[in-house]
Amino acid sequence: MESLQNDKNFNTDTIDHEKFQRLRRIAFWACVISFIFDITLGLTAFINCIRTKSFVGFSYSVHTFMDSLCTSFVSWHLMAKTTHDSRRRDILACCVIGALFIGSFLAIESRAIQSMMSPPSVRPDLTVVIYSFIHIIVFTILSIIKIRISKQIRSIALKYDTLNSIIGIIMVLPLIVWDRVVFINQFTHLDDLIQALMALFLFLAGGKLILDSITIMNTEYARKIREEKLKKMLHESDDDDHGHAFGGINTSNYVIGT
Repeated sequence: MESLQNDKNFNTDTIDHEKFQRLRRIAFWACVISFIFDITLGLTAFINCIRTKSFVGFSYSVHTFMDSLCTSFVSWHLMAKTTHDSRRRDILACCVIGALFIGSFLAIESRAIQSMMSPPSVRPDLTVVIYSFIHIIVFTILSIIKIRISKQIRSIALKYDTLNSIIGIIMVLPLIVWDRVVFINQFTHLDDLIQALMALFLFLAGGKLILDSITIMNTEYARKIREEKLKKMLHESDDDDHGHAFGGINTSNYVIGT
């Protein structure tokens, strides 16, 4: 994963302003569609868990709800009109996304470990297969759109939001192929293992994102302090120069008058 220091947030130097605004609007609406599908599919998975009295798809529903929160903050970030505001919001959105990644890790990892320690649960039913197929199709298309735009407008928050969507796609794959591939069917807790691994990856990505964001904020804060000190020194230097100049003029006038 690239460091935030190597990616300048929302750098418009490489593209013209009109293209930048157009890409920003496309990314915003892609995030809105992601949010709608996350909420809809997450609720479907959660209700299906209650209906079937099993935890098949529970970790997926938790991830979609967390993903919807990430997407909402990225959408807020993309609503910025100026480059300066975009940079500021990008860093803040990265901090929030990192915290949500860690929250997802805690929720998914605990559920996956608990499930692996218990007897095998009910196999995925038709509802699980349907919402899994919809998720893969929709979020594959949206991820392609968002990752291409994130590279062009250099948005770190949008890039990590796309990464989160890709992890969601990986998490639902075992739910589709579970009863259809003999090799996978032999491992009763394969879906829990994949979810645990994905949750661990979220934890690492979230921790790195928060640390990089804090580093950038500290760097920006230190730079502002140095600039303020430099301006203050220049201002004091100008005042001293003006004082000496006026003092010379007054002394000259006094000698002439005498």
